[in-house]
Amino acid sequence: MNVTTAKAISVLGAVAAAAVAGNALADGNGHAYGHYRDRDDGFVYARVVDVDPMVRYVTVDRPREQCWDETVRGPAPPFGIAGQTAAGGIIGATIGHILGHGNSRDAFTVAGAAAGAAIAHENAVRNGATIETRERTVQRCETVYDHVTEKRVDGYRVTYVYDGRRYTTLTDYAPGDRIQVAVDVRPVAHRVRY
Repeated sequence: MNVTTAKAISVLGAVAAAAVAGNALADGNGHAYGHYRDRDDGFVYARVVDVDPMVRYVTVDRPREQCWDETVRGPAPPFGIAGQTAAGGIIGATIGHILGHGNSRDAFTVAGAAAGAAIAHENAVRNGATIETRERTVQRCETVYDHVTEKRVDGYRVTYVYDGRRYTTLTDYAPGDRIQVAVDVRPVAHRVRY
């Protein structure tokens, strides 16, 4: 192998080593020195190193239905005054129906029912019958409010690294392992002389 060939192989080896080292530093995806460049539109991605949720606690009223059983007294089904009055009305209607003839039969039936009910009611009251009651269980419900403390996340304090420097910003969401940042490069004001 001559000297020229050896020099060419050395130069090619150095170029290959530089390319491999460059990709190793940038990890092959353009991720170098803590930032990522996807497009040349003024935005880059910086590496997120810390995400701290900003938490506050609030007290809220949470509604719920509360039920219980309650014992109440109410009228019992017949046979108290109401039962005797109904029985008297039925007996009176039957008698009126038997006594009526032709077109007047309906009128006698109604009159007999009214008279029988009135007589039976008076008789029941005179003999000391009362309206009977009994106890029964009913369920009652109402809406009550429990005071509950809830944790609310108002945002996130995000620390990221760009070009070896640490920055902190506030976001509405947890960005993951990278965050998009705007890069604005402007020249320092220079005086133009004519």
